[in-house]
Formats: sequence, C-alpha cells, structure tokens
Amino acid sequence: MTTISFKADTALKNNLRTIAHDKGINTSAYIKLVLTETLQKELSRITENGFTVAEELEILRSAKYDKKYGPYKTVDALMRALKRRAKK
Repeated sequence: MTTISFKADTALKNNLRTIAHDKGINTSAYIKLVLTETLQKELSRITENGFTVAEELEILRSAKYDKKYGPYKTVDALMRALKRRAKK
C-alpha cells in the first residue's frame, strides 16, 4: 500500500468527511472508494481505436520495454508502427 497526498480546501475536506461519516467509513476509505470507482470507469472507456484505456495502458507498458519496437508515447503511434511493420 502506498500513500498519496494532496492539498484540498477546508470546504472540500469537510464535505468529504461529512459524506464519509454518513456512509459509516473514514475519509481516507471514502476517497479510496471514489477514486477506485472513477478509475474503473475510465479504464473501461472505449477509445477511438477500439481499445479500452486499460488495454492501451497494457500495450504501452509492454512496448515501452521492447528494445526492438519501443518506446512509444501513445497506442496510436504503436499501432501505426505495427501496421508499417506488417506491410513489409
């Protein structure tokens, strides 16, 4: 487990604390819950190239360490390179 910290104004902190208390959990657990739900929605979003965000991240992670083909900054750049290679 790792720690993430950020600055928040007093109103945000108080609102988070109130909602968390209403749900019967502490503020940290509530923030983790909200971030996890939001991240899962974002990772499952379908991108223009038909991959989910999670799939794109995995492709980029794999290509980044491939000395022959990587690194690529975007999945689209990787896909273009792979298509060029396939035509050869």
